[in-house]
Amino acid sequence: MIRIMGRKANPKCVYCAKNYRTEDEAREKNAECYVEHNCRVKRYRLRSANKVNAKRRANSAREKGIKTITPILPEAYRAELEIYGKENQFVHAIALKIYQGNKLSHQMLPQHTQGLRQPELEEYINKLLAHLKTEYGIDCFGLIYWLNADDCPECKLHFIKTTILI
Repeated sequence: MIRIMGRKANPKCVYCAKNYRTEDEAREKNAECYVEHNCRVKRYRLRSANKVNAKRRANSAREKGIKTITPILPEAYRAELEIYGKENQFVHAIALKIYQGNKLSHQMLPQHTQGLRQPELEEYINKLLAHLKTEYGIDCFGLIYWLNADDCPECKLHFIKTTILI
């Protein structure tokens, strides 16, 4: 069976769907090309392509007699470690996010670790892991991100407060 690929959406329509939240706003900004029913359907399809495609795939599978099952994933906890600094050079701060399934359940704001030596830093991370093991049953980090030290939210917050006060 040969599948024919659909043509790409008009870039102007894609821009309209992504950037104009309401139909009234889209109608006002693109008065020359806005067509009520056509644009309403196209905007929906462009905004929620994942839903539309999933529904189309499910209908196609149902027509072919294929049963689809929903995956049963446990709502297990996982932890992500965010390290602000330069990889293999210095660590400015450490933050932690704990997810239950795909939902963020707990978050530890960045803790500044400037001045800590590597053994002290490793001990701190091991204490975090020990706490995660006892509280949530997590024995390792799911992901470890290295982020730029300039992006540290605590430092940005401090910078904003001091500039407002001055």
